[in-house]
Amino acid sequence: MPSAVPQNPLESSGAPDAAERSEERNGGADAGAAQPGAAASPPAPHADTERSSDAEDVTDDAPDASSRPATPPLAAPLQSPRRGEGAPAAPWARSGDPRPRAAPTWAQLPPPSSRGRSAAPWLRGGDPRAQPPRTPSLVDGPYAGPGSVDGPRLPYVGPGSVDGPRLPPGLGRPSAGPYLSPRMTAVFGGIFGLATLTSLIALLIQGVPVRDERALVAAGPAGSAAGAEDAAKAASGAPEVKAKKRTPLPGPWRVSELAKDPSVIMASDVMDRRSFIIALADKGVPKAQIYRIMKAFDGLRKFDRCGRKDRFTVAMDRSTRRVRAFEYEVSASEIYQAREDAAGLLAGTTLDMKIAEEEVVTAFYVGKDLTSAYQSVGLEPGVLDVIDDALSGRMSTESFEEGSTVRLIALEETALGMFSRYKKVIALEYRPADPAGKAVRIYDFKGQEARGYFDERGRQPYAGGWRSPVPGAPVTSKFNPKRMHPVLKKIMPHNGTDFGAPTGTPVYAAYRGVVDWVGPAGPSGNLVTVAHPNGITTGYAHLSRYAPGIKSGMKVGTLQLVGYVGSTGRSTGPHLHFTAKKDGKYFDAETLQLDGERVMPGVDRAAFAEAKEALDKRLDAIPLPEPPPEPVKPEAAEPSAPPPAAAGSDATVSTAPQVGPSGPAEPEAQPPEGAGDDEGEFIQGPDLKNPSETM
Repeated sequence: MPSAVPQNPLESSGAPDAAERSEERNGGADAGAAQPGAAASPPAPHADTERSSDAEDVTDDAPDASSRPATPPLAAPLQSPRRGEGAPAAPWARSGDPRPRAAPTWAQLPPPSSRGRSAAPWLRGGDPRAQPPRTPSLVDGPYAGPGSVDGPRLPYVGPGSVDGPRLPPGLGRPSAGPYLSPRMTAVFGGIFGLATLTSLIALLIQGVPVRDERALVAAGPAGSAAGAEDAAKAASGAPEVKAKKRTPLPGPWRVSELAKDPSVIMASDVMDRRSFIIALADKGVPKAQIYRIMKAFDGLRKFDRCGRKDRFTVAMDRSTRRVRAFEYEVSASEIYQAREDAAGLLAGTTLDMKIAEEEVVTAFYVGKDLTSAYQSVGLEPGVLDVIDDALSGRMSTESFEEGSTVRLIALEETALGMFSRYKKVIALEYRPADPAGKAVRIYDFKGQEARGYFDERGRQPYAGGWRSPVPGAPVTSKFNPKRMHPVLKKIMPHNGTDFGAPTGTPVYAAYRGVVDWVGPAGPSGNLVTVAHPNGITTGYAHLSRYAPGIKSGMKVGTLQLVGYVGSTGRSTGPHLHFTAKKDGKYFDAETLQLDGERVMPGVDRAAFAEAKEALDKRLDAIPLPEPPPEPVKPEAAEPSAPPPAAAGSDATVSTAPQVGPSGPAEPEAQPPEGAGDDEGEFIQGPDLKNPSETM
């Protein structure tokens, strides 16, 4: 099928070989281009040879002439004025544009004898009037007449024809070949461009690796704070915080609603060890108005003893500083309010916060972070306070070991449907990480004479709750201000209590507090001191080594490991020298009633045994918690060597601090005042600066 593609650009380039090939190809057409009504021109000398060669070349491709339908003679064409000889052909004449235009037809073309090579080089083959008749495509019109390589040529239509040859009635014109208008060409070109662009984007997406969002958040500083926290918890293996779902209830009117009134001044603060009058005066409340507030609560609440965390809120008139409303909040469930009535008088009342109580039954696994451990099971802040109250005198939450578990039955209080506080522990079990360790169970009991928390034996520690630093060890030397020193052989006070135990026996903190000193202390050898509430400080001397990770400034709990029994310093044998100070002065540590306990009164023993049996069944029914997933350990990167110092540089290289059993040691730190005085003169020696860890 003839193509509508433009001719080879080489034919219009003016090259000799291109022109010759064009002439040879069109030679056959030149010989048989005679049409009725057209002037004949002498054929080229080689026309017969060229024609015969062309006919042989297309024999296989062109359909047989006998198989084509006969073309009837055409009617007389319409006559119209002919275009002048010198006028250029219309630019769409060669493209075969089927749209009706006043374009020259094949009948208007000049005879082939007028063709020459002097045509303008910028035209396709020269001036169309000077070109030999070409074989028209399906777009150009019907089949050509005799002499065409494609079949018989139609009779030539004479001059004046505008629409070209006409077909007789009943015979339709052959359908036009594949043709696209300029508009459709632009549309399809745009669609093809979009498809190409989409393919390129798809290839780029496949070539780019999938982003690891967790790694990007963990490695880079970008991202929100919440996203960074989530990535850090996922990397550290911290359990997910699960808050308990609660439904708030509608509550009473609050003073904070007056903040929307522009004529009102709001003031709020906490008491923080101040008296009621001074705290309100600091917020600009006149003394006369403070008296009005106190009178409004007369018989309902006294403000002579205020808690440090108690909060007040006052609303005053902006112009007169007259108090219009006042609130005093002790807790979320205990709120007092005074509000002016219609007569302008302040009337105090207690707000109805719809207080409710509910039991909480759960268990949690103790990980590296105790706070996230209990939050992972829906417990609220404040649960550790009631657990410490229940364990007081036995241990504390600071001494909970990683890997231990806690089963808990507690009573919580809600105000307006939201959490207010934990009231108490009903029953508790602490199971240490060591399977060989003994679990501790505590029960809340209220009998005729007994009241408080008791253990499985029905024993209750004294109110102080001090414990022996070496449980079960005997006292080998008591506190004695006039003791004869066994080494120096002179009268020197023994300002502590000695517990006899083999080297390596664990030493525990006698009560909760903050580590004050870790390190060598002259005659006392390896020493650890702990500062406790009420100005009491305890010391643990002659240690063979310190507990792993213990350092100055860290919090320790009751019966938390601080070191191991040894014989460092001035000592005659392995033992623990335990001291106690009150405001800097030594006193007898045994007066702290170490391991002192009360026995269950006989009248309440039967009732306690019955309550204990019921609570044991409830504790046993609580499933033990599963440990959290292991944290993702990043691949350890090889440490890069420090850059070498520049030659001739005066910069000094700082040396790393000496690391002892408790971490980096500060050279300027000194042992506590008076340390070692009870064991003789304060001396320094090589054995005390770097004591053996295995002594």
